[in-house]
Amino acid sequence: MHRFLPLLVLVAVLFFALSYLPIRREIAYKLGISGDHTISCCNEKEVENSNGDFDENASLAFFNNEIIDYPKTSLAQSNLPNQNPDTKILGTTNSAGEEKWIEVSLDEQRVRAWEGNRVVMEFPISSGKWAPTPKGTFHIWYKTRYQSMVGGSKEWGTYYNLPNVPNNNFFYKGYALHGAYWHNNFGHPMSHGCVNEPLANAAEVFEWTGPVVPAGVNAVRATPENPGTRVFVH
Repeated sequence: MHRFLPLLVLVAVLFFALSYLPIRREIAYKLGISGDHTISCCNEKEVENSNGDFDENASLAFFNNEIIDYPKTSLAQSNLPNQNPDTKILGTTNSAGEEKWIEVSLDEQRVRAWEGNRVVMEFPISSGKWAPTPKGTFHIWYKTRYQSMVGGSKEWGTYYNLPNVPNNNFFYKGYALHGAYWHNNFGHPMSHGCVNEPLANAAEVFEWTGPVVPAGVNAVRATPENPGTRVFVH
């Protein structure tokens, strides 16, 4: 009997470890069997129908099945619309006529904002962990100042319900560059395919990119007259 004691202890440890949801979630992720079928932070139709307004009725936020600190007051106060946008500067080119574009490096987990061949912003991000961030060249097609994001899997511990996600630049279907208030683990993959940005950086990028959000509104779709900034993900 004593010969099997180490094995029994090991089995017991594994059993309790696998019963602990965060550990089971990470093991499943490593094995590629998470069971979480959410492939982007948002549904494309929900994005199209969004007006980008702040939801005053939202009072709770969930991330990875847990209630998290939801900075409702600071989000509402820190993300006031730019009422006097200078479209000569805020569009897809700068005042010198150089193209403004965004580079997302998945290997480095960094974003760089370029004007021509000059980097004007650079910071760490968190790209897709539970679903991959799509690679390629895209253009921002829709922008919202605030966006509700719901998805993930309660069974696997990846459920999220995040109200008033700030400064969303949707570059491909429901995938966006956006601010993240629910974690501070930038530099490491954390999302369901979107590009999580630190709040201050997300606000700056949102104002810098096209399409320009007109004064008095909180959402805009790109048009030939108000084009979206190019986004290169690699």
